[in-house]
Amino acid sequence: MQHRIVVASGKGGVGKSTLSACLAQEMARRGHSVLLIDCDIGLRSLDLILGVDEHVLFTWADVVLGRCELHQAIMLRGDFHLLCAPLQPERALKDDMLQKLVKSCTQYDVVIVDAPAGIGFGFRMACLAANRAVVVTLADPICVRAVSAAVRQLRQHGVQDARLAVNRFDRKLALRGQLLMIDDIIDQTETQLIGVVPQESRLFAQTADGMPLQEGIALQAVRRIAGRLDGENIPLVIDAAE
Repeated sequence: MQHRIVVASGKGGVGKSTLSACLAQEMARRGHSVLLIDCDIGLRSLDLILGVDEHVLFTWADVVLGRCELHQAIMLRGDFHLLCAPLQPERALKDDMLQKLVKSCTQYDVVIVDAPAGIGFGFRMACLAANRAVVVTLADPICVRAVSAAVRQLRQHGVQDARLAVNRFDRKLALRGQLLMIDDIIDQTETQLIGVVPQESRLFAQTADGMPLQEGIALQAVRRIAGRLDGENIPLVIDAAE
């Protein structure tokens, strides 16, 4: 069965695209054939995060609108493939076009769709293309409220299997009352936790071989999330922030 995972947040600035890139790398490292799709129409970022912005010729919109073949738009980045979002809105795009494209990509056993912020058109497209979700939040009330709204919309769009990832978490700040505690976030979002990524200032390193992540506590946390997505029973560990 193909795993089609949407990574969503509701609110921007929580590290969702970074986590999407991390998960793509780690799922590929686990032996999966992986396609990573940027669904943020007009504000794409994965091409910049992965250092391929100067090499983008076609996007998935070009594919679904018949302007190019799929292989012309796919970019190899490390051990996984990337499809970029268009930089301009396309009036001809329909809600289910990305869904149909993803379902046709049977050569991949994992497809990760990086949803845009908000719960508008691009979010709907990303949801319809997925059968599972990782919702990303920071440990603050504003982000948690946005994630709660995103989870409700995910379920309305048919994605019932949603898991919560708390990003940039600092346990010391939470204990001081400056951030929400993990249990409070779970209660407020009513979503099962899949992992906690600790705050780490050093996360990405652009390298010639296309592998963007440096070893560290954040990468270790992402590896545990990838393992849980893969069905492994991995105990929850919350590393101390850097």
